[in-house]
Amino acid sequence: MQYTLTDLLMQEHILLNLEARDAANVIEALVRVMSATGHVDLLYAEDVIEREKIFPTGLPTEPLRVAIPHADPDHVKKSAVGIAILNQPVEFGMMGTDGSERVKTKIVILLAIKEQEKQVEMLQQLVTVIQSGELLTRLIEVQDAEQVVQLVKEYSVVG
Repeated sequence: MQYTLTDLLMQEHILLNLEARDAANVIEALVRVMSATGHVDLLYAEDVIEREKIFPTGLPTEPLRVAIPHADPDHVKKSAVGIAILNQPVEFGMMGTDGSERVKTKIVILLAIKEQEKQVEMLQQLVTVIQSGELLTRLIEVQDAEQVVQLVKEYSVVG
């Protein structure tokens, strides 16, 4: 089964104006809302945090930095995507480095993909979408989760 980013994004998985201490705090908050809808086990947060230490996911996108944390599907029950838009940026390690280079991230998109072979495909879709500076700017101006879903749909291009 092929699905798109917009197929996996639910309003219940969107956190606006999130206050977070650090990257782990953001990941835990997103996992909590995704667990509440039955998409992941709470243990998924530990998997994602551990993977982030080895394979950081912060991207130096402009005008706002984005992180795309994810992990193996051991604790994923149903594929889903969660988005947190932060009040204040938190640091994530920069993708493609050992994590010592840091990226002050304002938007965090948590992937929980049940079928491991679909993870790369979903990451590619996401990277294409977040390359739009206009989308990133508009995302931090939204007032509710429904607007986030609409914007992501608007900017998603299914190839």
